[in-house]
Formats: sequence, structure tokens, C-alpha cells
Amino acid sequence: MKNKWTRFIIVGTLLGMTQVVWGDHLGTAQAAAASKTSSQIKTTLKTLSNLPAVKLTSKSSVKLTDVNLLKQDEGKLLTYTLTYTNNDQRSLQLVDYWTKVRSKGGTVYTSKLLAQDAEKKSVAGGSSLSVTYVTTVGKNVELSSLNFEIVKWDFSKANYESILGKINIPASYNVATPVNKPKKVRINGVPVNVKVQSLQTFSASDKSDYASIRINLHNVGYKGLENAGVKWVLVTKGGSSYPLNVNANDSTYSLQPQESKSINYITTVPKKVKLDGAELIMVQENETEKSVIPLATMQLPKSSSMKNTEIKAGKVHTITLDDNKGKMATNVEEVSVSQTHGVNYYSVNFKIKNVGSREVTVPKYEFSVQNNKGKDFPLVTKALDALKLKPDEERLIRLTFNLPYDEAEGTMKLVMNTPKVEGAEDKEIKFSYPAGTYILPKASSMQQSVGAESTLQLQNGKLGVTWETIQRLPWDNADVLSARVTLRNISTNTIKLPELKGMLSVDSADIVDTQLLMSESSALLGPGMSVDLHLLTTLPTNLDVAQLQVALNEVVGENASELIRLTHIGQLPAVPRVKLGDNYAINNSGRKSEVKVKRTLVYPGTSSDIVYTELEVKNAEDRQIDLAKLTGYYETKTGEYYKTTVKQIDYPAGPGNSALVTMWSKIPRSIVVSDMSLLVGQTVGGQSTEKETTTSGKGYVDAVSFELKPDQESPLDKIKNFNIYPYTVETKDFKAVLSGGSTVNVSWKYDVSRNNDLNLPENEHKLILQIIEPTGKVFNKEIVLDKDFKEGNNQTLSWTLDDIVFNDRRSGAYTVALYDEFQGQRIKLATQAMGFVPAVGNLPESVPNPPEESL
Repeated sequence: MKNKWTRFIIVGTLLGMTQVVWGDHLGTAQAAAASKTSSQIKTTLKTLSNLPAVKLTSKSSVKLTDVNLLKQDEGKLLTYTLTYTNNDQRSLQLVDYWTKVRSKGGTVYTSKLLAQDAEKKSVAGGSSLSVTYVTTVGKNVELSSLNFEIVKWDFSKANYESILGKINIPASYNVATPVNKPKKVRINGVPVNVKVQSLQTFSASDKSDYASIRINLHNVGYKGLENAGVKWVLVTKGGSSYPLNVNANDSTYSLQPQESKSINYITTVPKKVKLDGAELIMVQENETEKSVIPLATMQLPKSSSMKNTEIKAGKVHTITLDDNKGKMATNVEEVSVSQTHGVNYYSVNFKIKNVGSREVTVPKYEFSVQNNKGKDFPLVTKALDALKLKPDEERLIRLTFNLPYDEAEGTMKLVMNTPKVEGAEDKEIKFSYPAGTYILPKASSMQQSVGAESTLQLQNGKLGVTWETIQRLPWDNADVLSARVTLRNISTNTIKLPELKGMLSVDSADIVDTQLLMSESSALLGPGMSVDLHLLTTLPTNLDVAQLQVALNEVVGENASELIRLTHIGQLPAVPRVKLGDNYAINNSGRKSEVKVKRTLVYPGTSSDIVYTELEVKNAEDRQIDLAKLTGYYETKTGEYYKTTVKQIDYPAGPGNSALVTMWSKIPRSIVVSDMSLLVGQTVGGQSTEKETTTSGKGYVDAVSFELKPDQESPLDKIKNFNIYPYTVETKDFKAVLSGGSTVNVSWKYDVSRNNDLNLPENEHKLILQIIEPTGKVFNKEIVLDKDFKEGNNQTLSWTLDDIVFNDRRSGAYTVALYDEFQGQRIKLATQAMGFVPAVGNLPESVPNPPEESL
């Protein structure tokens, strides 16, 4: 008989081998079917519902319907629910029954009712009632080693107890709610169906992963649930516990009757920890028990690894907000970079658009940049604070950051992280995970950007941005550094400029007190229109500048975000030169004008000369304008500067009209004036302190350097005709009549005309007329222009000289000299020798009347 069985097994084995070899395809299908059947058998797990009930009476019983075990430092907290079923017609009094938990080793763990069930005294006929008990068991106790005893009070027994039955949970039983099955729990008295929807993991760092669990809550009761106050703990198969934090957007929620809501929870777990067979335990703080009570235990589905999907440059990434609250399309548009002293400054245009059908509140995403070394650099922006978008509305977010050169090599990624979940306690971990990872396109360089137009995307259009000029100019005891930037509307619609703030950066040091001046008062720019911005600051005269940056920031409330940053490396451009006779055009919108040098004079002095220059400024507009206030410095061939005193009109100039501006300064006599130039720019940031007086300000911009050629005309040898601007004088008669005593009566008859081609500031020139008698004594007559001079023909000016040198003077010669006096220093205009006119009757008999000098 034994031999028969042996042969049967061998034959069967051979037949099986033959089937595998000869029937490969058929065998594969059969093996798959067998595997499926085997899998079904293996996955058929028994749960608490398979446990038998304990009979209380002939028509009533009790069943163990829920068990939860939560590991704590001092032991394991055990909650279990007994459901009493009364099929009798009369009530079942619960006071007659009790329960104990006893280990197989005989240890008894005292149980007590949860406070919420303490008032449940009986089970009505034909109904069921569930009550939950709590106890604490040892750290190493497993559920399978416990017996749940159902006890009836029996006073006939020695210990007054009669054990009606014991419930034991075999080790093969699954006490947790299976995957894809809802679990009905009462939260604050409200029945809620709880279901685990998904478990996803993704990398948090080199050593840990995020575990994200999505849980659905369905209120099946008749009243709303507010402030549920429940928490969740992820428990691995090995017993490690990881508390979960709720997603920031779901930190507070309510659940109306029959409403369903899905909520995301998250925690971090070490990469080496396996989540296969992990469970999720719902817990709630119980004030009565002074502890955290487990309410439900749920099996977790197999985790799926969620890779951070990288969005290629130029592609749109659509984000679905939690609970389908809306959809947003996101993408990176442009990246620009400027460099300074080992650091790259980046600007990223990031666009968010609401592509849903209702208004959304944009989460306060947190941004960071990852380089190709895997290093993460956080960015700061307040652009998403309280940001709401209507359907189809989009918002351009500008993100800026800087990286050292060696960290900025290769491809970089912009990571948009979900808002951090802030725990109720400081010790709780704050979580954030990527909502999108965007590969940044190659950045356009803003290096050496003076004169080149760059594109700036605004919310409502595009601007062309051109850094027109950089100038470093002398200013009192320091230098003024100015940059002119032109913004041009290159869109087809009118653009409203945001509130702007400027920043100059010298060798990577930001100058926070940079002034920003705008040529237009209106913030509106029509298509093709432009506006000039001037950025201004002061520098020490001895500070060398190797690199300069200009940044424009958008101001929103108290916050500012960078719009664009431009860089210049190397020497600053030279100030433009204006040749003799050429004009300097001021092209400020609405205040266009032309400036040219009219003449330069040198008033000699003892130790220093006064260099005086007249400029003619013409209004090039078709309406009255206030001409630009000017600042001037004389510059020597060796680079020395002398600030000028400036005079100009303080009233508007008419269309096409010109005005005179005067500039002067005292220059050492050792300096060759013909080698000098005049630096002239537009004064900014100040105002005139008095009418037609020196213009004060905080600096000047758009300067040019005028070539100078001082007038070197010799004095005239007649006083017949001469000019002292703006007057032209023709002498008709000049007499100095002796009186025979100490006085001489002088009379000057002349015609004078005034040149009114220019609007003139207050005239500070004086005409000095000298009479020099033969002994060398000089008599000065000061003639104040615009006061002592009277315009017209046949004018007479008379005065008297009184000096003892003329006593008994009966005849003789003298010299007349005319001077243009300015600030006490003079230029000789004309000189002529003349003879005194003797007093009538006083001529000596032997001396004839001297002939009058011909004029």
C-alpha cells in the first residue's frame, strides 16, 4: 500500500513537470487563475463582526464591536465598545452587568465607562445600545492575550459575580476598519462616517519622507459638527507612532448634516520606516479622563510614491485646490539675471490664473529655489497675502533672489510649497510640501545694460525699460550719483504704473535712501508713451565704484517687491561734451528746451579771477513753461571743480521765448580759463530760496560739459559807442566843466537802447565811469543798470566832482574810462583822453581855449 502512494506521488509530480514543460502558455493562464484564487483566500480576513456574541438572556446578548489600542509612555490605552442587543419586550438594565479585561496570565485591568456613556442605564426592548469602556494595559500586552469578560452581578456567588462569557480576539483577526470601508464614530455626539481615501509619500529630505493621508468625513447625523477636536496618529506595524498635522487650509472646518468633506493630514517618517500594514488611529482629548482617548482604528491602504512632477520651462501646471475649491493655472514666464561681485541677482515672473468657475483665495504658497546640487534656497514674498482671484483673473508675481556664482551653475528649479502647517504647540513640526516644481528657463542677462532696452511684464501690460545714463557729478563736499531710466509702454493698451521705489547699489551695497524722481506727475502711459525716472544718491568723493546696479521696486502698502535690476560694470561713461556754438537739448516731456553758451567773461582780480558765463535757454514747447533750474560747475583741465552761483528767472517763459541764465565762480589766477569747461545739469529735489536767486536742491541730473572760449576783446579807444549787456550806448556829448574852485560839473548826454530778446534775471552788473585827472587821482561814478540808466535818446546824466585837486584849476586834460563791474571786479570797456572845459571868464589871457576832444 505504501508503495502505491509513493508511485502515485511520483507520477503526479512527473505529470506536473510535463505540464509545465509542454503546456507553457496554458499553464501560465492556469497558474494566474490559481494565484488569484489563492490571493482571495489569503485576503479573506476575519474582523470583530465574526466574533460570537455572549448571551445575557434568552432574547438578549452583547457583542464586542470595536477595539482601539493606543501606545503611550506608561502603557497602552485600550478602548473597547460593547453593543447590547435586547430583543425582549422589556428593558434590559445595564446596572446588572459589567465587564472586565483579564490577561491570559490572570492580570485584571479595571475598566470604566467613558463619561459620554455614563448616563446610559438601560436598553429599551427591541433595540441596541453601544457603550465604550477605557482601561490601561501593559506596554507589551497584545489584544490576542486579553479576554473581555461579561459579568453579571450574582449575590449567590462568593464574589457576587457570575461570568456569562469571555470574548477573545484571535491574533489572526483584524480589529482595524478595512481599507475602503467607512467607520462610523461619534465625534462630540455627532455620528460621522470616516473613511481613509489615500496614503501618499514623497521625499522631504535625504533622511525622511512626507506621509500624506486623505480622510473623508461624512456627517450622517442631524446636527452640525463644529470644531471636531480630533487628531490622528499613524502607527506602523512595528508600533512606532507619528502624530499627523492637518493641512493649513483645513486647520478649522465644520461639517453640516449630510455634508461630506475630505481633509489632508501630513507627517514625516524616516525613509527606513516601512508603512506596509500601518494603521491610522483617531484620538480625542478627554477632559474627564485627563488623557487622549482612541476613537477608531483604520487600516491604511498601500502607500503610493508621489514624485515631485517637474514642469518644463514654458509649460502650464494646473493645481486643483483642496476639496475642489477651484483650479489655478501656474507657469514661469521669464527669468532675468544681473551680477555683482560674486553674486547673481535673479528676477522670476511667475503667473497665476484662476481657471475655475468661482472666486478662489490663493493659498500663501512658500517659494524656494533648488540648484543643480540639490541645495534649497528659500524666497520671501508677500504678493500672495490675502490674494483672491475671480474667474479668468490672473496675477503676475515677481520673485527675486540672489545666489553666489558657484551655487548658480546649471539648471535651477523653482519650488512652490504648500503653506506650512503650524502645530498648536511650538514643539510640533511644521510641514510643507511641493505643489509644483518648475524648471527655470535660461535667464536673460541684465549685464552691461546701459543703453539696451529690457522688457518688464506688469499686471496690465509690458514696459520697455532702458537705462539711459549714469553720471557721477561733483556736489558740494560729495559726489552725486544719478541714473536715468526710461519706461516705455510697448503694449497696445494704456498702462497704469505701480507705485515705484528706486534702489541704487554700489559694489553690491544697496543704498536704501536712494531718491526716485519721475518726469511725469501722471502714472498713466498710453501706447508708445514714455516716462523718465531719475535715481539719485550721494557718494564720498574718494569712493571708487567698480560696479553699479539700478533696481526698481513695486510698493504695495508697506511692502516692496523688486521688478527689475540692471547692472553696469567698469568705468562710468564720460559726461557728454557740447562743442562751442552747439545746443544742449533738454527733452523732458512738457518742458523741452534748448541751452547754449552765449559768452564767457573773465573779471580779473588780485588773487583770483571771476569766471562768468551767460547761457541762453530757449523754450521749445508750444506753451508757457517753467524752465528747468540749472546747476553748474567749472571744471579745469586737471579735473578740479568750482561750483557756480546761478541766476535765472523765476517766472514762465513763453512759447519760443528765451531766457538768460548766468553762472559765475571765483577761480585762482593760476588756472588757464581757456582750458576749462562748464558742467551744467538740471537741479532736482530742491526749490529756489528767493526770487531769481541761487537755486538749491539735492543734486542735479542729465549734465553736459560745455566747451568755453572766454571773450578777449581789447578796450575801445573811444567812448562814442559801447555795449554793456543788455544795453547799447551811443555818447552824444561828454563834458567836465571846471568851476574855478574845487568842483567839476560833469554831464553825459547819450542815447541808450535795450536788447529785449531774452528774459533776464536781476542784473548784477554795474557800469563804472572813471575820471582820472593828470595827477593820477581817480574819481568813480557808479551807474546802476536798470535804475540809473534810462532807455531812450537824448538822455543826460549829470554829477559833480568835489576835490581840492581842482582848486584854481583853469584848464587841463583828463582820461575817461568805462568798466563793466561784477561782484567788485571789473572789465575795461573803453577809455578816452579829454580836456576840461574851463569856467567862463576864467581863461588865462596867454592860453587859448583848448579844443574839445572829438567823440
